[in-house]
Amino acid sequence: MNRTMFLISAALTAFVLVVIGGVASRLSVSEPVSEVPTEIVIESTPITVPAIDPTVEALIREREAAYQAALAEAQQRLAEANQRLSAAQQQLDEVTTEAQAAPAVAVPAAAPAAVQAPAAPPAPTYAVSPEQAQAIAQAAAGNATLMRAPELVSIQGAPAYEVIFDRGAIYVDTQTGAILANTIAEIAQSANPISEEQAIAAAVAYLGGGTVREVEREYEHGVDAYEVKFSDGSEVYVDAYTGQVVYAKVKNVYGDDGDEHEDEKEKDDHDD
Repeated sequence: MNRTMFLISAALTAFVLVVIGGVASRLSVSEPVSEVPTEIVIESTPITVPAIDPTVEALIREREAAYQAALAEAQQRLAEANQRLSAAQQQLDEVTTEAQAAPAVAVPAAAPAAVQAPAAPPAPTYAVSPEQAQAIAQAAAGNATLMRAPELVSIQGAPAYEVIFDRGAIYVDTQTGAILANTIAEIAQSANPISEEQAIAAAVAYLGGGTVREVEREYEHGVDAYEVKFSDGSEVYVDAYTGQVVYAKVKNVYGDDGDEHEDEKEKDDHDD
């Protein structure tokens, strides 16, 4: 039994030795792997540059010199501008600092410029004022009541003050103060006013006929008068004390030219 085990062991040992020897011989005869070169060599072809024309080369150099000179001048101006800007900024900072340090002073707002209106023509001047004319008229009016302040009118082509009273009007010259007309004095000559019938008769006689539509008593041109209105549109003003026609608006249906028109007539007893 021991002999058998010894033979088996010897056989196994011999087999292992043979296998190891075969592997070792195989490794010894294998060729080494050569490394692949990684460097790539590029062959360059030389470039031949043609020669530059001397005239062109001189022109290029001249322009290059001019460009360099202009660039230097621009850089110098830029430096000077930066210096002036720095100086101005410094002055501004100083002024701002002084303004902040100084006390606040209220500055009055400038008044808007006045717009000059076009000069009006000078008003006419008179020797007698309206107040003086009123005093003169009141002295001549007696107990008559003043109705309104004096107003400028034209009497016989001359300026005058018209002073209206309850019983008539007085006209005072603007230069001399003389009384040009006084209807109150004329009314005083007749103690009582005329009636409406008498005024209608005077108006109808003035027009030479017509149909009376309405009669009113009012002041017209400073005179206490009856206003007699006719159906054709005519109007006749008759003095309430003297019975004379002082103003008339006559409506002519057909005039000399065949057209309808109005004629206004004013009778002033003081023009004579």
